[in-house]
Amino acid sequence: MHVLDRDRCGAAELFGGETGDQVDKFARVDRRPSADGSPLLTEACAWFVGPIETRIDAGDHVGFLPAPTEVSPPVRTTPALLRYDDVKEIDPGKPA
Repeated sequence: MHVLDRDRCGAAELFGGETGDQVDKFARVDRRPSADGSPLLTEACAWFVGPIETRIDAGDHVGFLPAPTEVSPPVRTTPALLRYDDVKEIDPGKPA
């Protein structure tokens, strides 16, 4: 899970507007591996990794409850976080 600030809308557009079966999204961003090898976006202001503990059926979507095993260092400044309102116009990579 990555938290982006408003200056990093490009990553949200890439991951929200492209489909992984057509585009290698991680080839287009700077990243580094976490302790378990999961890719971490270097431009994220905060992040955590861990296995999915529970899946929750929400109709046309599935919610995931993770169990964090590694977290980013505390954020030293208060960034303007990227919110739904900032990305709601992104056209998804494929229909739901």
